[in-house]
Amino acid sequence: MSPDAPVPLVFPCGAIGLVGGWITADVLEMDELVPRFLLAGVTPIVAALLGHYLTPRIGGVWGDGSMAFGAGDALVDGAPWVDAPGKWTRRGPFVAGVLALWAIVVAGVVNGMTIGLVVGPAGMIIGAAFGAVFALPFVPALAVVLIAANRVGRARAGSIVALSDRRAVWAATAAVIAVALQLGSGLPGAAAPDLGRLVAAMGFAVVAGLCALDALEIARVLKLPRERSGAGDEVAERIAAEIEAGATGATGATRAGDDGAASSAARAGGKGTGERIDLGLGDEVQVEVVRPTHAYRGAQQIARVVRGDRERAVAALRAGLMRGAGALAIGAALWSEVWK
Repeated sequence: MSPDAPVPLVFPCGAIGLVGGWITADVLEMDELVPRFLLAGVTPIVAALLGHYLTPRIGGVWGDGSMAFGAGDALVDGAPWVDAPGKWTRRGPFVAGVLALWAIVVAGVVNGMTIGLVVGPAGMIIGAAFGAVFALPFVPALAVVLIAANRVGRARAGSIVALSDRRAVWAATAAVIAVALQLGSGLPGAAAPDLGRLVAAMGFAVVAGLCALDALEIARVLKLPRERSGAGDEVAERIAAEIEAGATGATGATRAGDDGAASSAARAGGKGTGERIDLGLGDEVQVEVVRPTHAYRGAQQIARVVRGDRERAVAALRAGLMRGAGALAIGAALWSEVWK
């Protein structure tokens, strides 16, 4: 199975740019609608272009369940950072962070120059300076999203952990927007504080919903047996060994999912493919077989095939759930302050 593709960052960055542009107008106390809507209109476009630029450079780390890496790949903090598609990610967290910071500041300068263009050359120069300064508040906001996007690709595509990692990017985006709007609604020059609080509440509702999905996935994984069901059963052991051999061959490529499992089962004396569950991390295979109940003995039926390390998957899902809970806790604390 191929590694998970990176999450497109056009919409997350564009949405943060829209909120950031509006809050910047509140900070500058712009009462006139034309400059306010100019700032709130240009900023998300530039931010979306920044997201498009960052998508192939941040995240999407390639790697199979065993986290194997080639001779040319760098080892950073005990984990592989391979060549593609995260062109900056492979160079390590520090270099990737510096390059992302540079890109955000450059985008701020471009944004300021574009807005200042309506005034003329002098406005472009002043706008560039203001853009560089006002780009700094975007750094922590976008960093939260980029860190979440950086995890996409550590698990096999379509697996439980991979889907959770992809949801985490949207949860991070919703949390950043909600926190920013909560803080912005308390500004003296806030144009629509009630609307900001409403959108913030919707953002935290999205985070809560995605956290609930992670909690359900944790409960689902915890229900799986810790040991191979039918351990000691020759058929279950042979089927698992066949699937593991197909998944971790010399080429590192996974064989075609259900067809590979079916052929493995047939060679090992089993029948069918059963329920397929991919945890995403690790190549261990657990097989549950059902013995025939009729009088004439036949091939054992495969009930479920689970690929991956249960403990690693639970740890990854629990970490994501804790990050979401932390965002909700911050939101609750800010909410009480806003309404005082």
